[in-house]
Amino acid sequence: MKIISELTEINLKNKVLLQAFSGSGAIGTLLTAFLTKSLEMEQVAVLHPKNVAPVAIVKKGKIENPIRIFQSEQFALMSCEVSIPYEELPEFIETLVDFYIKQGVSYIIPVGGLPVFQNHRGESKCLGVSADDSSLKFLEEKGVELLDEGIIYGSVVETMELCQAKGFKNCFSLMVECEPSVPSYQPTKEILKALGKLFGLEYNEEQYEEIISVIKKRIEESSRIIREETIDKTRESHL
Repeated sequence: MKIISELTEINLKNKVLLQAFSGSGAIGTLLTAFLTKSLEMEQVAVLHPKNVAPVAIVKKGKIENPIRIFQSEQFALMSCEVSIPYEELPEFIETLVDFYIKQGVSYIIPVGGLPVFQNHRGESKCLGVSADDSSLKFLEEKGVELLDEGIIYGSVVETMELCQAKGFKNCFSLMVECEPSVPSYQPTKEILKALGKLFGLEYNEEQYEEIISVIKKRIEESSRIIREETIDKTRESHL
């Protein structure tokens, strides 16, 4: 089976490619839910990394591949809502980066959460990171604050380092401060605002709340089911 299976004609030339993996604060999942709806993005491909257990997202009874590529007029999005085994990640990321570059994207932007302890007001900043000086200058000129100091890891680092090694300069990451163990509904907005500064993405607060409310209900329902199963197992253990 091919790693990238095209569902329809793909045209990513000159588009801003956002790469969203599942991770801290469910940032990738929330961005995917909002952007695909608000930009009316078309799903154009599904991905099948090696050694990933069979898994699917279920929506209204229908299964969907959890690793997908979407496109709109200005943006493209690679959304991965499952964990990729660490030993498979470098090869998978390289396959993606080669595909992006071959397609002629204008920017490659991994997005994600930056786990931190929130301050007393619960405010979160969207911070820029890059391996390329020209990208850092671009971020600063557009009013996006840079991460002054810290440690990042995983797909974000792998992507930026590969882009640097392959001579693709327009690669940087947007990372938002978040609490890693809970869905980051408010922090996700900061990435959308940064995309507005950088590329003119129109962000509608009311539309965001409407779309995200559906995700909140799904998460609450999943949590309820897990709690009920835990209680049932606890009861059984005491019989």
